[in-house]
Formats: sequence, C-alpha cells, structure tokens
Amino acid sequence: MTPGPRAAHPSKKGSVVFAALAAALSVPQAAAQPSISGSDPRALVEELRSEEDPTLLVPRFWVDTEWNSFRDSSSDFDLTLGRLWAWRLSPTQDWALRLKLPLRTHSAGAAPGDSDKQGIGDLKLAVGTAVRLDASRRLGAGLEMRFPTATEPALGANVWRPMVFGVFAWDITPAVTFSPSVEYNKSIAEKNGAAPQHYAEFFFPLTFVVGRWAFTPRYEFKVDFANGDEVTRSAKFLASTRLEDRPLGFAFSVKMPLDKVDKKLQLNFVTTWYLR
Repeated sequence: MTPGPRAAHPSKKGSVVFAALAAALSVPQAAAQPSISGSDPRALVEELRSEEDPTLLVPRFWVDTEWNSFRDSSSDFDLTLGRLWAWRLSPTQDWALRLKLPLRTHSAGAAPGDSDKQGIGDLKLAVGTAVRLDASRRLGAGLEMRFPTATEPALGANVWRPMVFGVFAWDITPAVTFSPSVEYNKSIAEKNGAAPQHYAEFFFPLTFVVGRWAFTPRYEFKVDFANGDEVTRSAKFLASTRLEDRPLGFAFSVKMPLDKVDKKLQLNFVTTWYLR
C-alpha cells in the first residue's frame, strides 16, 4: 500500500517571522497605560460593545483562537494576534489602524490528497474611521487589505483582496445596541491558481449589556457574486465579559450555517487586553 501524505511541519522561517511580529505587537501593550478602571461604567459598556460594534474604536491587543469543522472531516485551528491603534481626530471622530496575523493548523480530512499543515496564514491590515452623529448613533467605514502571506497555499486564500466595510450603530437603550454592517470583497490578483473572489457579507448583531457581561445574537448572510449570486446564511451567538480589576476581556462565540455548506461549525475564544 502506498503511504499517505506526510504531515507538513511549520518552517523555521515562518515560526521566526510569527514570533517577531508577535513580540512587536506585544510591546505597545506592555508600555501602554492601564485601561480605565472597571468603576467607569461608560468605558466598560464601550469595551463590551466593541466586540460587535466597529464604530467603537477602543485601542486593544487580542488573541483569537478559532476552530472550524468541515463536512469532509477536516478542520482548521487558527491562533490570530490582533492589534488596534486608535486616535481622536475631533470631539466627534476617531480613526484607527488594525493588524491581524494568524498562525494556522490544518488537520486533514477525507478529501484525496489532503494532508496536515501548519504555518503562517494571510496578513490583514485595515484603516477606518468612526463618527458620532449624536449621543446614541454612530457611523463607521474603512478599508482592509488581505495579503497572500501564507507559508503554504492551503493555509491562505492566495489572493490580494481589498475589503470595503461600513457600519451604522444605534444605542436603542443604554444597554441595547443594534450595529448592522456590510463588507464588500473583490480580489484584485490571484496566485497559485486560486479562483477570483467577489462577494459581499451583511451582519445584523444586537448586543445586550448586563452588568459586566454582553450577549450578542447575530444573523448574517453572504452573496457570492463569483458563484451565480449564491446566498448563504448563518447565525452566531457571542458572550463576552470584562474583569473588574484588570483591563482584560474574554469572549466566546458559536457560529453555525443555516444552509448546507462546507463548514459545519465555528468556535472562537478571544482574550483582549484593553489599552485606554
């Protein structure tokens, strides 16, 4: 019998690059002033809402662990380092810079030729702004660029893909926020034989703040213009909390498709250090 494909190990170069960037992202965290204490209710609510409200540009550093399960019995595990820098432009406007760098582990499934892989995924860099219209309404917009930096083709999308996004947030009550958003993606170049990507995603989260906790059910759908305008839907539920004596937050979410697609389940656990 011919032996199956051997699991690929992360290259030393990829590991060194990831470690260096992780250190660079962490340095501002160590040097930053502590977050506004948990006694400030407004700051607490903003930090809790910021998980699902891109109009709240709260400076922070986070580690996102994500697990995806697929119908062919394969799975992906991502460990993503994220950093958001934010600055005040005026009393009613902020702008921000966001960086995401994933380390991906792929566990092979039943598909022919599939094999275990591990390495760096695709780097994402975004810039955006948010404007406060009044005490309860905000607008936000920005541009994110995805770069094909994956150390192996199977660990990334293999495209240069800009994404334009916009969001409207409405604090219906001091404890309830509706923050629908849209993301428009279209690849401008491909590599390794990847297919062009062209789609839009629409998100409808409703966040409830209860004490030091926030709970967010979210409905979303995707329109794939590159695949006959196919529409796929999914639902997500997120629960997050913020410690009282440390500028640390934790969030757990479950996302499931509402249509029959390749992905069966997505789980995320995010640890966030706020840098007020």
